[in-house]
Order: sequence, then C-alpha cells, then structure tokens
Amino acid sequence: MTTPLSTAAIEAGFAASPRFFPHSLDIANRRVLMLDLTVETFLGESFLDDRLFQSGPPGGWLPEEEFVRLAARLPAPARSVGYVFHVGHCGSTLLSRLLAAKGDAFPLREPVPLRVLADARVEADQPWDPLGEARYSRLLDAFTRSWARRPAGAHLSLVKATSLASGLAPDLMEVTPHARALALRIPLPVYLAALLSPGEPSADLMRGARVRLSRLSNLVGDPGLRLHALTPGELAAVSWLAEAATLSRLAATLPDRVIALDFEDFLAAPADTLSRVAGHFGLPWQQADAGAAIASPIMQRYSKSPDQAYTPGDRAAVQAESAARNAGEIDRGRALVDTLVGRFDALEGVADWTG
Repeated sequence: MTTPLSTAAIEAGFAASPRFFPHSLDIANRRVLMLDLTVETFLGESFLDDRLFQSGPPGGWLPEEEFVRLAARLPAPARSVGYVFHVGHCGSTLLSRLLAAKGDAFPLREPVPLRVLADARVEADQPWDPLGEARYSRLLDAFTRSWARRPAGAHLSLVKATSLASGLAPDLMEVTPHARALALRIPLPVYLAALLSPGEPSADLMRGARVRLSRLSNLVGDPGLRLHALTPGELAAVSWLAEAATLSRLAATLPDRVIALDFEDFLAAPADTLSRVAGHFGLPWQQADAGAAIASPIMQRYSKSPDQAYTPGDRAAVQAESAARNAGEIDRGRALVDTLVGRFDALEGVADWTG
C-alpha cells in the first residue's frame, strides 16, 4: 500500500461500487483491511491475496464493527452472487476467467477472508474458538453482502473460493439462500499427479493440512491418521478426500442449487459444458458466447499466470510425466482413500468422484 485510505472515503463510496474491497480480516485485532481497487484489477488478478500489494493500491484498516455496519446497509444478495467451490488444482481459475469473458460475471478470486474464516472455523465449539457463533455469523453476512457489489452490466459476482474454504460452503449457501454454486473436481489420480508434479508437497498443502484433517475428523470421527506419518502421496490424497467429501455432500444436499462438475468432462466438451455452467448461474449466454470464450486466448494461457502459454495439451503432458514418475506415491494415496471410503459411511458419496 502506498497511499492511506481514510474511513470517510470508504464510508462515502462503499455502497456505490465494488471499489473498496475487504481484503483481509484480522480476527485478533478485530479489524478489516480495505483496499481501493479498480475493476481491471478484479478482472485481471488470479488471486486477491497479498500479491495485490505489489501494485501499491491505497488501503487502510477499518474497525470490524464499522465494516459490519457498512455492509449491513447493503441489500442482501439474491441471485447477485455465485460461488465456485473446488478441490484444488482442477481448473477453477480457468473457469472463472471463461465465465468473466463476456462481462456479465464479475470475478472475485480467492478472497483472503474466506481462508481466515475457514482456518478459524475448525476451532468452533472449542474453548479456544476465536470467533463464536454470533461473531462468525455477522462476519459471514457482512462479507457476502460486500462481495455482491459489482460494476454496472455485471449480472452477478462470482466468488471463487480457495479450496481450503470448502468447509464454509454450507454456511455460505445458507446465508445467501438464492445463490447458485459450482462444485468442481478432478479424479483422485489426476489430482495426485498434479500435486506431486513438483516432487514434494507444496508448502500450501502442508499449511492446509490442519484444517483439512480437522474437517475430515468432523465428518467421520478420528480416522486414525497422523500428519507426521503420512507420505507425500497420502497427504495429497487426504487433502483431496477432505474437499471431495465436503463438496459431494453439498451437491447431494442442494441438487437444485449446486452442480458438480469433473474438469476432465469440461475438457472433453468445453463449449457445451461452459454454456451449461453459465446457464446454471443465470447468465444470459447463447451457445455462441460459450464458443467465443473457448476460442479466445484464455484457453491457451496458464490461467494463474496469463502471460505464460499453457494449453490443454501441455497440461496432459505434465500430468503424464508426473503420473509415471510418482506412480508409487499415487498408488499409496489411492489405497489410503479406498480404505477410508470403505471404512466410513459418511464418505460413501466420494466413491463416484475418485476416478
């Protein structure tokens, strides 16, 4: 941040547009970091995280109660917000860019408060719960109202959650009862090849292990897993399982509002699938709009870093190389998931997702 942002400026313009964006939530100090962002920033950035600071947007901390008060003045979202939930590494950023290509979906890619709330939420009902039910509910309502703000011409804001935030999906769908969502996945072997491609589990995977293992334990009880004892393939597999179990249950519970999609099916019929997803979100697309989006340069670039060329063929080559190099770890991960799905009835909905 290069320029301080005043509380008066935020209050004056908060309701008028998405310009003043709640970037971060500081639970301990009860404050929200607001950034002054352009529409072009929202459209272009792959992640609305700390990488935004590189461009030095004006910003400033707002007391949490002030943010909640401002957000309460906004209308409750109806069909003006939608969600993309996903297991991770499954094309969610690409889908977000394609759906924003026509200008009627306003993308919010991985807002940081979702990750903060997801991390805190696994402590719910514990003596050390940092939020409590009342504060958590107020914050969730405030953030969803703020995310529903969008520029003129956009039919809805499309919030692409970080995969770690899948545990919040049922609560988000409850607080925005008219919202639609996409639950995006890839088969377990494909996921494992992607996660193991660099050779070692990513730091992000390790950081998320506590949240994901906690969420899995909430679903099935103690599964008998210990983080320190998991091999790289097993850790990646358990991460996939936690997300897949959460999202398959969400899709089964809300079949009229959530569609489950395998990214491999999208790649097999991209235009038809994109048209169906756009219709699910209520976007006024024709089949030709989907075809134009698929024919655009978006499909030929790496969606997380659009300056880098990356085609579906490139992805397939990387997947094949990793699958061959990491065959042993992939087998270990698949075996662990098969064992857990066979042991726990709460995971039976995942069976169709494993691939």
